[in-house]
Amino acid sequence: MMRTIGRRVVVGSTALALGSLGIIVAQSPAQAADFSAAYTCTAPVLGTQSVTIGGSLTATPNPAAVGAPVGFALHLTQISLQAPVAINSWTMTASLDVSGAETATFQVAGSGGRVPANTPITGDLAGSWTPTAAGTDEVRGAAVTVVANVFLLGNVTVSCTPNDPRPVGETLTVS
Repeated sequence: MMRTIGRRVVVGSTALALGSLGIIVAQSPAQAADFSAAYTCTAPVLGTQSVTIGGSLTATPNPAAVGAPVGFALHLTQISLQAPVAINSWTMTASLDVSGAETATFQVAGSGGRVPANTPITGDLAGSWTPTAAGTDEVRGAAVTVVANVFLLGNVTVSCTPNDPRPVGETLTVS
């Protein structure tokens, strides 16, 4: 309950502060689209493995305007590749491909703390992209890179490439 109250206080004070500056922002409610995609990952010691990456991708605002940045939040709920040892910390980047009214690629990134052995990494990645053409765009996951800091081994890099067909993670309408 205290956590909910704390969030409301932060949201309320932020709205009050922005309102006092004369800034009013109205955003459409974000609708996350769930996806599950097959990837091939290569990791030292583990070799090449087929994995599933699942989560949701949200674009805000959606619909968007040409020339205005769109924020993307990628919430990863599953990466079926699990480390046999504990991970002290991790960073991850994911490329996202845009097709439709225009073609583009941009990245989202995030990081996290300790992950116990034999437990999948879950977390949130964020980034932005600015559309330059009106129309409908489909956003799909592309390459994913995870750098995990592991006791005794240091940083271990895992590279993953998507297998076709790649599901649409989000559809963005641009005007």
